[in-house]
Amino acid sequence: MGSAGQRVAILEARHRIGGRIFTHRAKVPGFGEVPIELGAEFIHGLPAEIWDVVNEGHLATVELQGSQLSFLHDRLQRSDATHDAASDVLQGLKQWTRERPASDMTFTDYLTWAGIGAADAAAAADYVEGFNAADRSVIGAAALAKQQGAEDEIQGGRLFHVRDGYDRIPLIMVRALRQLGVPILLNRRARHVKWRKGSVSIQTTASAGGTLQAERAVITLPLGVLQTGSMGFSPQPTALLTHAARMRMGAVTRVTLVFRSRFWRDDHLLLTRSELAADLRFLSFMFTPQLTPATWWTAMPEQTPVITGWVGGPKAESWQNRLRTSGNPDLLLTESLRTLSAAFDISEDSLRKELTSWHAHDWSADQHSRGAYSYAPAGALDASDKMSIPVAGTLYFAGEHTDTTGHWGTVHGAIRSGLRAARQVLLDAGIGDAAAG
Repeated sequence: MGSAGQRVAILEARHRIGGRIFTHRAKVPGFGEVPIELGAEFIHGLPAEIWDVVNEGHLATVELQGSQLSFLHDRLQRSDATHDAASDVLQGLKQWTRERPASDMTFTDYLTWAGIGAADAAAAADYVEGFNAADRSVIGAAALAKQQGAEDEIQGGRLFHVRDGYDRIPLIMVRALRQLGVPILLNRRARHVKWRKGSVSIQTTASAGGTLQAERAVITLPLGVLQTGSMGFSPQPTALLTHAARMRMGAVTRVTLVFRSRFWRDDHLLLTRSELAADLRFLSFMFTPQLTPATWWTAMPEQTPVITGWVGGPKAESWQNRLRTSGNPDLLLTESLRTLSAAFDISEDSLRKELTSWHAHDWSADQHSRGAYSYAPAGALDASDKMSIPVAGTLYFAGEHTDTTGHWGTVHGAIRSGLRAARQVLLDAGIGDAAAG
């Protein structure tokens, strides 16, 4: 909008830009400073919204590659067909929606309705809860089908890292904004929005100059924050908030462990597990479904001795409650080391001696996010569409939860929704669609 000649100011409640993109840099012996992602980590597929920024900033990326292992029934082994089965179930959803476009039900009900076998159903449900941070008995089958179709269009199964850290992407956006003279006001949380058609007054936390005036405002509060009502509206955009309440905010617990070396490639381990030696050398993902965390990935093909554990959905909520009530700040680390110890048959004490740092962030407790990312329950497929409709040509809502193309819970979905809101603002200002680019 700034490039279209509009006067724009950006309010950011945090002391940094990026929101749920949150890159920390840790010192790793032999590698210097290494980016550790505490929030969004992967570029999923080839969405133009992200790759345009990557190319503009000449950012180096690397595509994830390597082997996958599973630890099941006290045995580390090559991943079996259950992961392919989960993919097949999700692909089947697309056919179901084509045949029954007006139908919806929870994913749990769909698995029963479709007659999916117990093993395949469990694998698919575990995948959905982990990947979508969703409750299988709440998330809608129609939303999953739409998401699967959207992912297929951008080759969403391919995963990429920004080598210098994901936060380079919003920093490139900030650079472009500053070149246009757009102010970015950090530590400026919006407390209350008072509006009427063609006029908006936003009260912020700033001690001086705490109220901003504008003709229009784009509201990008995360769904979890919007649902708390911590930012007031006068008058309330009742219809929009009703549709926001139909959505759900998922929970994620993740932990990144930094070691002195890639212990899973240790010569002794490779010797004792010679049948898995090649897989261990190129280990990318490991699944430990009977333990916590249940999903792990390394930095492969990068050489850094970093491994990340992940739990999503109801299991993550349960874990977060346990962590908050335990009074033990190292409980997540202890459990993670216990899982790695079991999977690799290495003592916890040895792993602790190799550990140089560990990193985690509680997004559900974070007052500026109140959750990881959104998903659409059964019956709420149209909620994002409804939230994308401008309110009296004055209030516009953006964020990954308002994406209308099936890319909920993604950075590119958030960017796409922002571009959509910008076009709406310009159209209502009488400037025209083309200027939004």
